Amino acid sequence: MVVGILSDSHDNLIALKKALDILQEEGAELIVHAGDYVAPFSVQLLAELSLPWWGVLGNNDGEVLGIFQKSGGRVKAPFLELEERGFRIWISHFYQPAKWAFHSGHYDLVVYGHTHEAIIKEEGRSILVNPGEVCGLLSGQSTVALCNLQKKVAKLINI
Repeated sequence: MVVGILSDSHDNLIALKKALDILQEEGAELIVHAGDYVAPFSVQLLAELSLPWWGVLGNNDGEVLGIFQKSGGRVKAPFLELEERGFRIWISHFYQPAKWAFHSGHYDLVVYGHTHEAIIKEEGRSILVNPGEVCGLLSGQSTVALCNLQKKVAKLINI
């Protein structure tokens, strides 16, 4: 299973659309977003995907009710646990709970955002991923990640 991972899109619709296109072109079968969409119209782009997707709220998500409504129940808070095709995935916007999930060894993939710093780390059966930032606001670099759970490999992709 190939998972497309993104976070911190911060209403940059042009970069978000490009990120989603790239992840689909790279063969993503599932998309996860680690929060900070900011407004419901960013979630609308995800809701229009033909691929399954899930996400969590971030600290800058202002219109929470609208985000929940646009997502059709696919955005959760404060974290999300998924099981897809036998793989266990854990998603949060924040590092500390993601660190605990990662070190627990119970998940194949642990995802977080918030820091806008892209990180891929492996330990035991788990891969920890912060895909960086779609928006490109803090680092000046728009990035996403792609993780092949069968092969246990993840990579960063510049948008």
